[in-house]
Amino acid sequence: MVSVKVTTEKKPRSVLELTVELDKEQIEKALDRAARRMSQKYNIPGFRKGKAPRFIVENYFGREALLEEASDDLIQKAFQEALKQEGIEPYAQAHLTAVNLDNPPFNFTVEVPVAPTVELPDYRAIRVPFEQDAVTDEMVNHAMEHLRDRHVVLRSLEEPRPAQHGDQLTVQIETYVDGKLLESRGEGEEIPQSTLVLDPERIVPGLYEALLGVSPNTMVDVTVRMADDHENEQVRGKDVRFVVNVLEIQERLLPEWDELPALENFEGTLDELREKTRQELIAAARKSAEDRVFLEYVRQVVAATTFDLPEALIEREADSILREREGEYERYGVRPEQVYEAQGTTREALIERLKPAAEERAKRGLVLREIARAEGLAPDETEITQEIEDIVASMEEEQRDSARIILGSELRSFVAAGIVDRKLRRRLLAIATGDPSFEQQTTPAVADETHEAAGATPAAEIAETPTGAVDSIPEAAPAVSEGNDTIASTEDGAAVEAAAHKPGME
Repeated sequence: MVSVKVTTEKKPRSVLELTVELDKEQIEKALDRAARRMSQKYNIPGFRKGKAPRFIVENYFGREALLEEASDDLIQKAFQEALKQEGIEPYAQAHLTAVNLDNPPFNFTVEVPVAPTVELPDYRAIRVPFEQDAVTDEMVNHAMEHLRDRHVVLRSLEEPRPAQHGDQLTVQIETYVDGKLLESRGEGEEIPQSTLVLDPERIVPGLYEALLGVSPNTMVDVTVRMADDHENEQVRGKDVRFVVNVLEIQERLLPEWDELPALENFEGTLDELREKTRQELIAAARKSAEDRVFLEYVRQVVAATTFDLPEALIEREADSILREREGEYERYGVRPEQVYEAQGTTREALIERLKPAAEERAKRGLVLREIARAEGLAPDETEITQEIEDIVASMEEEQRDSARIILGSELRSFVAAGIVDRKLRRRLLAIATGDPSFEQQTTPAVADETHEAAGATPAAEIAETPTGAVDSIPEAAPAVSEGNDTIASTEDGAAVEAAAHKPGME
């Protein structure tokens, strides 16, 4: 095909508008091809199929019909030639916005989404202070208490007695905020059972005192004033009413301290276990501080970056976020359609609601990708091979050969991406803090998380872990938040049970 005349205009949202001009010869050849196709498809009096000349076909059907038949083929070919000629790679489906094939100048206009553009700021000039929280003796004490608590033995009471400090209560609990149930139930649905440990470190003040001395099969109705600086604004500074039906009281028998190392399968003394716990808390506090630096640094770089993003990218990101949530639903045996119906919404509506969060996530991903390119962090073959061997070494011996093959072929790109993630994290920490020693560390990369929830219920929001706790504490040494009352998550995610607990010891 001969070259075409193309005029381009850059528009917002990474859209390139192409106006493609066609000459008369191109139009005539396209009309000839269209006439042949029409003569083959339709019966024209006096002619066998495919034998009617163009002027007969045009007289019989009209020039407008012939142009309509020709336009798809003509425009597609000219459009592809224009893309090739101008070196344009569409990012998503193009949209035809105008066509003029009747009178000169013959042309059509197409809006073509192109790849996003990202103009990084001077990201190496951005600094974020590294501030690691100190690990106190009190935090270590709390962590050791938690280790001991994991080995508690529950014993039913031989003789009924009032509840004492340290007992575990099996209860049905309803929580009211502003006169409304925190977590609604269906008509006739029974109040779920949960457990409360009678310890002021574990349940909110006021409720603890109300439950001390209570007997089984007793109802307790108490209203507690929440702190003005409570983590959750839904209850901050408000009166929260707890209606508790005490079903059973059990005694909690904790092991002796000197039994703890053996119970934890730790080869050493209690003091050595305590020191190990302290070091784990210190390592977790450092990881938490690194995460704060990393996320704040990325936030500042994103804020200073100039973006031009195609709408298709944002839609894809929103779809990706929603697919992740749908995967969670399905893991619990719930079809996404059931969730949408219960929420009174549709998947399309949720995609729209997710777009702001999707755009922010897309921006973070693009910034990290561009910095990785600018810093030349792509792994070489030696690094990829070593990474594969490290992964394979952690597997059972009978799985290693097949895993090595898969990791070296279908999953090779994921292996490479993991290497880049770690390199990028270390590089950005070094840049942000001005401390090159971060380059020598092997801290795993931070996952890019989005906390905005589509259609989140108040209960789900209440169940979020409060800020201020040390993040990522190892299983052997959980952290305990200090200070404010907290509505924290529980294993079953029930907000009513969560509302009664303080964080850290569950």
